[in-house]
Amino acid sequence: MPKPTKLRNRYYVRMPVTASDGRTKYTWITLGTDNLAIAQERLLEVLTFAELIKSGKTVDFWWRSGGQNAINTITLDDMIEKYLKWASKQHLKHSTLEVYKTALEKHLIKALGKKFRIEKVSRKDLEKFRQYFSTDLSLHTVKKNERAVHTFLNWLKDEDVIASVPKLRPLRIPRQQPKYISESEMKLINKHSTVFMQKVWAMAAGCGARLSEPFLGEIKGSFLVIQGEEAKNGMIREIPLTPEYIETIKEMRRLGWTPKHYSRTFWKACNDAGVQAKYHDLRSTFAVKSWISTKDIYLTAKLMGHANVTTTQIYSQFHLSRLKEDFPSLVNETNRIIPFRNSGLG
Repeated sequence: MPKPTKLRNRYYVRMPVTASDGRTKYTWITLGTDNLAIAQERLLEVLTFAELIKSGKTVDFWWRSGGQNAINTITLDDMIEKYLKWASKQHLKHSTLEVYKTALEKHLIKALGKKFRIEKVSRKDLEKFRQYFSTDLSLHTVKKNERAVHTFLNWLKDEDVIASVPKLRPLRIPRQQPKYISESEMKLINKHSTVFMQKVWAMAAGCGARLSEPFLGEIKGSFLVIQGEEAKNGMIREIPLTPEYIETIKEMRRLGWTPKHYSRTFWKACNDAGVQAKYHDLRSTFAVKSWISTKDIYLTAKLMGHANVTTTQIYSQFHLSRLKEDFPSLVNETNRIIPFRNSGLG
């Protein structure tokens, strides 16, 4: 006979369920109390629904719903809808909500199905979700979606929809050098870009602004100031701007194009030029050039808006001769470029 089991200071009961393949699985049902005597009384009530539970039905007991016992099925699409409504009231950044929405509505539902009974989610289901992604997606994109799903599952656990979050082996991402754009590659890209877009590329590679930051920040004097609630790491970010960059950002705002428009336009220009690059690589280009110019990893970290200098150090690991070849004009200007190992941090 099932017995009350205490998990996270609340009592649950483990009940058998017959899966679609005929095998017996188990589901945890909350007894809604931390008192053993009350849990034992409620267990008797749960046992009266044992056959329904075994057949796959979900019973919403009165101590959880606040009303009468009700038989229902908790489907994936219903819980995603409830979760996104809850998340929208948590003062999260718009970009974070978009990540959650994409991961759950676009990917998780396609992988598992709208009517998937979420209370039965298992490690195998999460593995199926991982395998759903096409091989042309980057590991970083897959991991970002998995983090969003994990956050969703933690919410389900807090709501007593599931008793525990299935564990999935962490996705290992090999550490790679960031991709920057050399001077010769930039010339090729500019040949396939309009004059205005050339100014946009120059601004991004010249100040290190992320794709959305020109639209989020406030221009104060010669700085673009991003407030903490809009910044990626939650810290206020101040980006130094030249007069040309200020005019470019103002024109970007006046035109009313979305950040994605610039990202896609840059990708097309790169594709036409035969250069493998994406918009974010302009920011990496700024990081490498800042390192070459300043020889100061801490200043480079500040200019990049990194909360930790270790994030920035990856930009200083390129071979000295390679940087000289890729940025000849900058090397001629600085006339002294030193490897990272001599900076006092290696």
